[in-house]
Amino acid sequence: MYKATLLGLSVIFLLFTFYNSFAKGDLSRQKAIEVEINLKGKTGKVHFYEPSTLKFETGKLYKLKLINLSDSKHYFTSEKFSNSIFTRKIQINKNNEKIAEVKGIIKEIEVFPNNIVEWWFVPIKTGEFKDLFCKIEDKKTRQTHEQMGMRGTIIIE
Repeated sequence: MYKATLLGLSVIFLLFTFYNSFAKGDLSRQKAIEVEINLKGKTGKVHFYEPSTLKFETGKLYKLKLINLSDSKHYFTSEKFSNSIFTRKIQINKNNEKIAEVKGIIKEIEVFPNNIVEWWFVPIKTGEFKDLFCKIEDKKTRQTHEQMGMRGTIIIE
């Protein structure tokens, strides 16, 4: 009898813990957490992400603003990150007006100089991804921006 009661309480505890470990409510109605990353550099000199390490939490809605402050176009590419999130949309703005939205699975984003792209997503899988890079070739050095320093890490907890 004692063992059966203990087993029953253990099952109830596990079910309660399991049930409460998941987010409640409508995840699509969350207020987005805004995170900015600057795409920086100068042709022939250096290219980099600022910051070069990004951290996110599963189950939360983010608006990642990719801001290109350099004289070159840049890619934001991380396949492992792309495979670990649900993309709600990509939004393109010009002069503070929304001009386009892209929906679906996104593998990389190209941002042209002096422009901003907003990536709205919810992380669904944890991990540390060290495959963030830009594969554009520098016009003067013929090295990729990654070879010139444009690498980063994304952490999802």
